[in-house]
Amino acid sequence: MTTDKKNTVLKAERLGIGYKNGKHISEIASDISFAISRGELNAIVGANGIGKSTLLRTLAGIQPSLSGTIILNDKPLPRYTNTELAREISLVLTDQLPSRNLTVTETIALGRQPYTNWIGTLTENDLHKVKEAINLLNLGEIQHKKCYTLSDGQLQKVMIARAIAQDTSIVILDEPTTHLDVYHKTYILKLLKDLARQTQKSILYSSHEIELSIQLCHKILVMSSKGTYFGSPCQLIEEGSFNHLFPGDLITFDRNTGTFKVK
Repeated sequence: MTTDKKNTVLKAERLGIGYKNGKHISEIASDISFAISRGELNAIVGANGIGKSTLLRTLAGIQPSLSGTIILNDKPLPRYTNTELAREISLVLTDQLPSRNLTVTETIALGRQPYTNWIGTLTENDLHKVKEAINLLNLGEIQHKKCYTLSDGQLQKVMIARAIAQDTSIVILDEPTTHLDVYHKTYILKLLKDLARQTQKSILYSSHEIELSIQLCHKILVMSSKGTYFGSPCQLIEEGSFNHLFPGDLITFDRNTGTFKVK
């Protein structure tokens, strides 16, 4: 795996993920190695239960790894304090919904919590970051609306804006297109790619939208029962990595079209 060390934001080497309960260890996946760079959109794809969400939580420092190393901006992840980590990684989880009584602007402003003082007072810089996120996500027309009035697609944009306002070097999203129709799935993923380029942040998300990810992502981590594979979509197609995602009795991956076909 060749990477541009200068632009590398997050790197995992021989990572093992899972859970510890006393002396009992339940390993979900192992030997995971990849590196993602600033300004790029990256996806983690795989079947249900393969460990995508567990990997994201491990990368975000929510749960410890079982083995291997995670390096964030040239510093091992365990050396970060919680506050330092909140200034480097912003996280958007599937069930991480804001209070529906907050306005769009108030919700986005929550992203500034790692920087505010103990009473949560927003400085001029904080307000600037919030306004910048509103403009980047084109939320100006609904910025004063309550979150309970929003559609699923609008609410997802608000959560992404909150992560952008947090002003971290990496944004991690768990299944950002859940509950969206095909148009809005495409819209959100295309938006994430544009944001990565505009803000020069590294964006990493997990998804079942494999074919969309192949079209839009710079790099993809494929998680399967046979192992993990990382590279550009073209590399992964050439190496046959997508063939390992699902049992071959029902569907197969067509390398010529970059899509799955029913047998």
